[in-house]
Amino acid sequence: MDLQVLIIDYFLSERAGMIILLLALIFFVIQQNKTLAGIEKELLSVRDKMSKLVNRTDDTTSDLSSLTSRISNLSGAVSQATTVAEGTKKELNMLAEGINSETVFNEAIDLARKGSSADDIVTQTKLSKDQAETIVRFHGSKV
Repeated sequence: MDLQVLIIDYFLSERAGMIILLLALIFFVIQQNKTLAGIEKELLSVRDKMSKLVNRTDDTTSDLSSLTSRISNLSGAVSQATTVAEGTKKELNMLAEGINSETVFNEAIDLARKGSSADDIVTQTKLSKDQAETIVRFHGSKV
């Protein structure tokens, strides 16, 4: 029994308690290091993701700047096209007026050839008196 008492006394002694406490502390530190390593990996992953987001933000800003420039160019082109369209509209109106005037003059010449007087031509075509008299003089019937 003395051996058993010695073994029990050894395990229950202060040294054994210190060794058990030291082993528990070492186990705790190892577990904390594992947890810390996992957290560091997650932080690196988050940092990489943040870096990618910053790069995407820079790319998006660049794309928006490019789009703004293109929209400005298109706005200028639309403005120029509007100016050209307005000029074309004015030219078409002038051409239509010219054709209308030509039709009026042709009508006045026909009336003069049929013997109408300058006053009749003014009444029917809304030409001025001078214009009607000139047409009658040159195109009127020679009696």
